[in-house]
Amino acid sequence: MKSITKLISKSLFAITLMFATSFAANAGLINIKQDIIGDFYGKIGSIEIQIDNSQLNTGILDTAFGDSITLINFNLSDLYSWGDVFNVFLFEVVIDSDNIFAGIEFFEFDGDDVGFGPFTWSYQMIFDDAFGFGFLEVFDLDGNLVDFDSISLGAAQVVSAPSTIALFTLAMGALLFRRRRIV
Repeated sequence: MKSITKLISKSLFAITLMFATSFAANAGLINIKQDIIGDFYGKIGSIEIQIDNSQLNTGILDTAFGDSITLINFNLSDLYSWGDVFNVFLFEVVIDSDNIFAGIEFFEFDGDDVGFGPFTWSYQMIFDDAFGFGFLEVFDLDGNLVDFDSISLGAAQVVSAPSTIALFTLAMGALLFRRRRIV
């Protein structure tokens, strides 16, 4: 009976910590992640951007006009196993901060994969939700087309960055606590 009481009290403490950090997350950063889906290949990768919470409900945000949107992760590793590290030459993204759950409305990406010397490929990608089209073009260094696919974006996954860190910390603490009890 005593162990059940301890378990319940520790669970309540953990839940309290989780809610406390989620309220503190209102002053933090928000990550928006979406899968990149090709018409021919299916899921080919993902894109993840980050905005500051203070930018919410301020209308359309566009990096071309100097709005602060950070590219956190861009990968095409579901298409090519090496498609996860790029030299980015151009990145533009547009989102509606009044409805971040709608996801990315427009993005343009131009970059090269890294570390392959003469076998480096160039990637150009454009997605425009308003006109309902998107495409990915892959070229070799001589400018020859290597691959092409029409693309769309999956549903937006919106996560507050501090909440994610708090959940991860809570999980690590639980694992350490469990290990301490076993030993």
